[in-house]
Order: sequence, then C-alpha cells, then structure tokens
Amino acid sequence: MSRLITICVALSTALSVLGEVPSAQAFTPRPVDQLIKEARSATPPQWGQTKRKPDLVDITTLDPTLRLDIRYASKDNFLHAPVYSAAKAFLQRPVAQALVRVNRALLRSGFALRIHDAYRPWWVTKVFWEATPPANHDYVADPAKGSVHNRGCAVDLDLVRLSDGAAAAMPSDYDEMSPRSHADYADGPAEARRNRDLLRASMEVEGFKVLKEEWWHFDYATSADYPNMNLPFEAIVGKPAELAAAGQILLVTTPDWDNPKGWLQRFELQKGVFVPVGTRLPVWIGGKGMAWRSDEGAPPPPVQGPVKREGDGRSPAGILTFGGMWGYAPKAPEGVRLPYTTATKCDRCVDDPDDADYAKLVHLDSPDAPRTWRSAEHLLMETDHYRYMVVIHYNDLKPHKNAGSCIFFHVSPPPGGGTAGCTALAAEDLLTVLRWMDPAQHPALVQIPERLLDIARAAWSLPAELHPPTP
Repeated sequence: MSRLITICVALSTALSVLGEVPSAQAFTPRPVDQLIKEARSATPPQWGQTKRKPDLVDITTLDPTLRLDIRYASKDNFLHAPVYSAAKAFLQRPVAQALVRVNRALLRSGFALRIHDAYRPWWVTKVFWEATPPANHDYVADPAKGSVHNRGCAVDLDLVRLSDGAAAAMPSDYDEMSPRSHADYADGPAEARRNRDLLRASMEVEGFKVLKEEWWHFDYATSADYPNMNLPFEAIVGKPAELAAAGQILLVTTPDWDNPKGWLQRFELQKGVFVPVGTRLPVWIGGKGMAWRSDEGAPPPPVQGPVKREGDGRSPAGILTFGGMWGYAPKAPEGVRLPYTTATKCDRCVDDPDDADYAKLVHLDSPDAPRTWRSAEHLLMETDHYRYMVVIHYNDLKPHKNAGSCIFFHVSPPPGGGTAGCTALAAEDLLTVLRWMDPAQHPALVQIPERLLDIARAAWSLPAELHPPTP
C-alpha cells in the first residue's frame, strides 16, 4: 500500500532502522473490524470541483496479461485482515490505458507488470490512518486530504519474469518501510536495482511519476484533475443491462436529494454516441425529493443517501425502464408508439405492502368487487394526472415489501407541488416526450441529484455524454 508502514508485523525491523519511536511503541491499534465499520459509515470531506469526470475501469479488461496480487483482498497485509471485497484493480481509463502501454513495452524485455494496489476507496484510507501510530502518520495518506489512490490515479506494482512467472528481484519487499524502499536507494544487489530502474523508466515514459519513498508507487501526471472518491468495489460494475440495451435515455436531475423539482433532458444514440434531443423540460418528482432504489435489480448506490420506502414521498433514484402506457382516451394520442391501455374504474395499483398483490396492477370484475388490500390507487382518476401515464418499472416485477410501489410517468401536479413518488411533466411536454419514445429503442430513465451524476457515472458506467441540461 502507498505510504504505509508494516506496523504490526515489521515494527521491530522499522525501529532498528529508524531508531526508537516511543509513541509508536505505546500505540495500541483498535480491532480492525471496528475500524472498518466506523470508516465505512463515515462521511468524506467535501473537496472542490475537478476538471475531469470519473471513469474507473477494471484494468484487466483492457489487458488480460496484467498480473494481480492484491494484498488487501487477503490477510497478507499489515492488518492481517481483508479490506477489499474483491481482488481487483481499478484505475481512471486514461491511467489504465497508459499502464497497458507500459506492460506491452515491458513484454518485449521479458517482463510483465504485477499490480498490488490501484484505486482505493476513501474509507480504506481512513482505516489505514487510524491503524497507524500517530508518530508514523508521515507514511500514510491523511484522509482529511485524500490520496491519489482515492482518485484512481495511483498504482502500486512490481515486475514478474515471463520466463518462469516469478517475481523479479527488487531492493525491498512491497510495502517495506526502510531506506531500501526509496526510489534512489543505491545499495543492495545490482540486479534488484536494475529491475527497479527498468520499472521506473518504463512507467515514466507513459507519464507516471514515482513516489520517492516507495519504488513501487506511481502517480499519473493528471491525477489532480480527478476527484477523491469513496466508491466501494462492488459499486464499480460494467454497464447495467438497462443501459446496454438503451438507444434512448431520459435524464432527470434535481439540485439535491430533497428538491421536488428538476429538469429532464432527452438523449438518443446516434453513431455510438448519445446526443441531446430537444430542450430541457421542467419536471416534478416526489414531494420529498429522491431516494436510492431499493427494489430487485437496483444498481448498488455509489454513495450514502436516503433509501426508497413505501409512502416516503420520494422518487426512486437510479436507472429504470418503462412499461406500457395508460390513459383515459379510447386510444393512444397520435404519434405515440408505446403499447396503450384505456384505464377504467376497475383498474387499480395496489400500494398495501401486506397484500399479495402489492405493487401490481390489477383489474377488478366490477368497481365494487371485493378486494383484499387496504389501499390501492385508481388508474382512472377524477383529475388529469393519469390522463397520460406510463408505468416506470420499479418494484413491480419482483416486489419487495415496503420498497415502494405504483411509480409512474404522468401529467404534472399543480405548479410548485411534488408527486407521491412518480415523475411528472406538464401535459404538452409529456406528450412531446411520449411521441419521441420508441419501444424498439428500449428507453431508460436515469434519475439522480445533479451533484452525484459524476459519481454515478463512474459507478454505473453511464455514458460520458450524459450531462445536466443547460438553460
């Protein structure tokens, strides 16, 4: 790990090299599981705006020949406990691409790269800081400032020989705290220094800079352009199925979690790129704002936030798809291609979490037929809210109790108001959008507070072209 001493297993060695450090001797680390629990629930500091948007990728998807030896996914580390949920290495895409070029160049010299650490969530940095004696905090990243690892722009690595796959000799072990770990250490076996210098020279060609205290740690030239992040490994996934199939995307953004009003921008896939369609449209969501999806198949939330629950007055944040259209007229409005059903007094959407039909659309034999639920929405209302209405697939395919129900795309409420959890537009704006939506293009709905869009982009592989609408 970058700038981290092997406190527990190598303390006696460190003291013999650096001299007595009384405060470090007196330091008693707290249990690792306690440190991890506290760090995972902690809120990172607020950092300023950065120039580039996150785009973390699994480096082995770009070059399968890259070797991984991720120590913090095992017990083979100074904590003697796994910290990462998987033995994976993620970097910002340009950094990963540069690393691939380094590896390909080294292959011609009979070596290959072996990765020990790359992107590191902020909470892990906090764990390392708390586990380190204060006298040795110079050797770990301060979580108040974040680290280049948190930006996805630092990598710890060494070399392996292609001839036998064995690790190439280096002046010190990975993560060893001693003068041998310094990038300019001039003693030790000549072969080890040659391997270290080959690694450094190869990395510098592609824009990496070595950390002077650690021959294995390299920062990329544009690291300051990226934000510190706290995405868990499990949240860095490939493109969700909803996006993989989508040729149209409706992006709904709001100023923050609790704001009921925002903007909708349409995007359409043209020659492999999503391009904006039309102007931005005012949109209303839940009267209490948004909350992360909590239903079956929801992408993992990339950061903490409110979680969608039945009756909370919030709209689901995440990636969603659409079902069929309902309305009061005998047939769909001209130009609308979505499958259409005329609503009657017998049609309901059940929002009683204890009922067997929770979150489902049901058709009664008659308006006064017996029912088992305590509560259900009428699809034929006395108001115009459902005059044009499209089902948003949220918790309706495999309903989870109390996750929320009956989420629709419909006509907006009175000006200044919010919905019960749906997404709504003015009638004419809604018709414009509905005539544009093409079922063959599998339209997807992305709803997110605007300030979290870049974080969600990195976590869910959202298209780089998706940006909040401008006036």
